[in-house]
Amino acid sequence: MSEYIIEARNIRKLFGGVVALNGAEFLCPGGQIVGLLGENGSGKTTLSNIIMGNYAATDGELLFKGQKVRFSSPREAEDAGIAMVHQNFSLVPDLTVWENLLLGNEPRGSLGMLDNKQIRVLARQYLDRLCPWLDMNREVRKLLASEQQLVEISKALSRKPEFLILDEPTAALEREEVEILFKLMKDLKAFGISMVFISHRMHEVEEICDYVVVLRNGKTAGTVDLSDPENVDYDEIVRLITGQRAVEAHRRLAIDRKLGEVILRAESIGDGDKVKEVSFQISRGEIVGLAGLQGQGQEELMLTLAGYNHIRHGSLNMYDKALRLKHPKNAIAVGMPLVPGNRQTQGLFMGLSVMHNTTFPKNLTKGQPWILGQKKQAAIASKLARDLTLKTDSLSNPVTALSGGNAQKVVVAKWLPIEPKVLLLSDPAKGIDVQSKADLYKLVGDIAMGGTSIFLYASDLNELLHICDRILIMYEGRIVDELTNSEQLDEETLMIRCMQHQGVSQEYKAAAQGDEKA
Repeated sequence: MSEYIIEARNIRKLFGGVVALNGAEFLCPGGQIVGLLGENGSGKTTLSNIIMGNYAATDGELLFKGQKVRFSSPREAEDAGIAMVHQNFSLVPDLTVWENLLLGNEPRGSLGMLDNKQIRVLARQYLDRLCPWLDMNREVRKLLASEQQLVEISKALSRKPEFLILDEPTAALEREEVEILFKLMKDLKAFGISMVFISHRMHEVEEICDYVVVLRNGKTAGTVDLSDPENVDYDEIVRLITGQRAVEAHRRLAIDRKLGEVILRAESIGDGDKVKEVSFQISRGEIVGLAGLQGQGQEELMLTLAGYNHIRHGSLNMYDKALRLKHPKNAIAVGMPLVPGNRQTQGLFMGLSVMHNTTFPKNLTKGQPWILGQKKQAAIASKLARDLTLKTDSLSNPVTALSGGNAQKVVVAKWLPIEPKVLLLSDPAKGIDVQSKADLYKLVGDIAMGGTSIFLYASDLNELLHICDRILIMYEGRIVDELTNSEQLDEETLMIRCMQHQGVSQEYKAAAQGDEKA
């Protein structure tokens, strides 16, 4: 029997005239965690979908446990012992958590009827491994993105796979949730389960993977052994991903910018639920970050400022003028739009062209014609595409044809023609590659240099450290701490400050120093 549980050899995949994979090679030894890395559009998800039976390879061969296979459906792959955690959730929004978890694999009673009691028992067991606090009677559409991700992972584990593909499983998770997932992955590895871990977060790859395979332009660019961390050249991994020298982090962009007067001021605002007595101020051209442990009200605060949730008490002022935000259109009208964390369902019209997505806000701006002329729209879209170095063959292409990084540029840039005063960013770099992330935050820095204020929430603390002038920390719906970014501020320090309000900073310090007792 082969030492590899999965062998993908010379895999090619064409979508019409587009070459998604061009001779890709991938090997996964039994009982190991292999990182699959590459820029958006490099072929990672396509290769995973071929293994999973969602796509058929145009050419090449796939071996599972030493035997040639060609799965014609995900069901065949699952029956063979393969499961996948999808980057874009496969959950049914209107069903409850427990109904989603074993959907298609439900136990049945003696008469062939669904055994709902047994389904609920099993669902609870699988949820308890990752999120014992989660109410399994809630409808999936009412869950936060991070909670949906945990359900998606639990659903894959319910298939009891021998080989598990995790496509961006941590993109929507906070650090403490990532730690729970990594502990579970290590337990699964100890039981002999093999895994593929797809991520753009290099520090997570370093922590969990045994070695990495890098794809670039549909081909295998190289592999790197991570078994001896002290001798790993991590810059070489980035060079394999990008095909060039290591990507500049764009850290400390704030030092080149001069801040203006206070533009936005919040005094004890609350939404009657998750946001409680929040006070802060943001100056013109300032980039202010929002940090905190998972579920402390960060996303809800962004939604409240954007007019999706109502301000039930307190005051919000822009240039000392009181704001009344009853609807997102009110926030947009005063120049405070939101860039949401989920571009597929909230940030883009996936069925429309790049041009229509980039010009949609301008079309609806007060004082504009109901619809801008085609020439005007094309001019706006073309300028944005040039300024952003957007990679697309044609602005008439559907936005679904863009890579994740380029699509996210559109989500941010579509607001620029209306000249926003404050741009709200809710985890904007989630799920995009290292080069695209650097490009995106370079764009954010340029926007701030032009005088627009930025309020940025990011689940990855490093992103806040790279670009923010100040970082506010939320705990239980309130702003409880403020840090001025400096060269001395690092991720560990920021995490300790996030955690100290729960009285656990000393435990975290001990764990970070390798204290086995902690």
